[in-house]
Amino acid sequence: MLTLSALVKQSALGPWPLGGEATDAVVVESAFIVSAVDLAGWSQIDADAFRRVLVIVSLSGEPPQDRIEAAVRQAVRADAAGVVLATGSSGAGSLESDALRVLARCHGIALLIAQEDPSQVWMRAMRVIRKEREPATRHTGVELREMQRESTRPDGLKRLLRRLARQVGGSAVLLGQEGAPLHAFPELPADVLQEAATEIERVVTREIRAAAADLQDCVVHVQSIGGDETGATLVVVRKERFSPAVRELVTDVSRLLALCWRVDDLSRRQRRADLADTRIREVVLQLLMTGNVQAARRVAGALGPSLSERIRVYVMAGPPDDRDRLVAHCERASGGRAWIIRCPVYVGHIIILAPVTDEVDEVGDVLQVYAGQVNVDVGGSTTVALREMASGYTQAFHALAVAQGNAGRFARFSPRGDLVALVRSRGHEWARSTLEPLTAYRPHRAQDPDSAELITTLRSWLDFYGGAARQLKIHRNTLAARLRHIEHLLGHPLDDIETQSKFYLALHILDGPGEDGGPPTLEAVLDDPDVRRWAGIQVTPLLRRDPELFMNTLRVWLDNNAGLDATASALGISVPGARKRLTRIEEIIGHSLLSGPSARYEMWFALRVHDV
Repeated sequence: MLTLSALVKQSALGPWPLGGEATDAVVVESAFIVSAVDLAGWSQIDADAFRRVLVIVSLSGEPPQDRIEAAVRQAVRADAAGVVLATGSSGAGSLESDALRVLARCHGIALLIAQEDPSQVWMRAMRVIRKEREPATRHTGVELREMQRESTRPDGLKRLLRRLARQVGGSAVLLGQEGAPLHAFPELPADVLQEAATEIERVVTREIRAAAADLQDCVVHVQSIGGDETGATLVVVRKERFSPAVRELVTDVSRLLALCWRVDDLSRRQRRADLADTRIREVVLQLLMTGNVQAARRVAGALGPSLSERIRVYVMAGPPDDRDRLVAHCERASGGRAWIIRCPVYVGHIIILAPVTDEVDEVGDVLQVYAGQVNVDVGGSTTVALREMASGYTQAFHALAVAQGNAGRFARFSPRGDLVALVRSRGHEWARSTLEPLTAYRPHRAQDPDSAELITTLRSWLDFYGGAARQLKIHRNTLAARLRHIEHLLGHPLDDIETQSKFYLALHILDGPGEDGGPPTLEAVLDDPDVRRWAGIQVTPLLRRDPELFMNTLRVWLDNNAGLDATASALGISVPGARKRLTRIEEIIGHSLLSGPSARYEMWFALRVHDV
């Protein structure tokens, strides 16, 4: 900013300072010519009329000393930057310099004398002022370009407000649609906002587009941002008045703020849409897992694409931070025809329901190539009906356990018989009686979970244990309370692997059609040549490798309710050593054991039948 001392030096006016304020601290923004007679006669004048203005008093006609002193007092009252007494060709001989010096010092104003015509003094002064303004204008352009760059950053709104506040030497506040402060820098001037509440309210309600208020210690400028489509309001507070250059800067920044607001609003809408899409897909997955195929079709039809009657299920496991990229690749691989769901239980998993139209597995082939190129593992199911999606997911999950141990990082499920399919026709009576306390339950209060909710909870917990809370979108304490209620109804503790296996088999038997009758006990249900043949198929791969090592490890693990710590202690090895053995068993049998959905229940039945 241009100071009075710099103006005097650069304009080469040659005036003699008579006294007053230190001219190095006085800022000058303009110059104005007035006669001593006129200025002395102005009885009423705005207190800020000549702030930062150099008043050039014309002494033509040689007015008396008292008129000159009265003009100086009026300039002081108008808060002028300084006073120049332009004597013209007559000189300063008639002026009482000592009296003027005392007056200037008394009132704290810079008083100067120039032996030139007022117009010449004004031209010299304005030439320097204009020259000083040019760099400021260029600086404003540079600053605006910097602000444009700031606006492209993720936190562009905050950065713009910070720069604007620093540029104007005050505070900048962004108000939301209801007038509540959203961002402020350097701090929220709550008292100022309260004093200017009337003007702010008129702009917030869109009665007017902009307003200004002169308060006791500052000036407030209020301006709407982006019109009605944003509803935001910018408030700028500073101690000095807003010059045209500052107002222009505020206007330019308000346009950038409007753009940032729209971008941020679109980003928020996109995030909400993405979240809604994710939740809808999770709902469709949950409906399919519980057998509500028609409801799943209706929900999926509203979002698209429609669900195919025959599908292959794939589970892709990769870094959680890369899920968006992996989802995009799966969309391209399926041509937009597959249903792709971010697994609600495992944060690094993606579930793909690929439609089957012929025997060619195009989606699987693409995923197989992709798994060999990047850091992902993929497991795929056999072709299943849509109503058997839960079975397809279990198959794909078991195949994923195999894929994680081979070089190609891709595997398809290799079925070796299905226990549920073998015993379903004979096991309905036993399954119905086993789960009858749960299926017949009616809650005492309307807000308590009913039978269907408890069955869904039990099914999810048997598959995912603690991860069931994430799948069911309930708190872990709620999950624990439901499990205690289920234990009370069924009369068995759920921490026992034998109890878990029986309930798992009973739930899956009741998932499909069956006939009345059949043996009432589990032993009679399993006493069948096909079941014994199935059990032999399950354990044969372990018997062919190292029965002493693998069969013994599996037995000890199941006897200790699938607990790694207890298994390691019983085997006399470390926990990582026990995990490594079980991972090797997963690769041999082609099923997952350590993560759910786990084949631990099927292997418990296989060992029981095999031993008998």
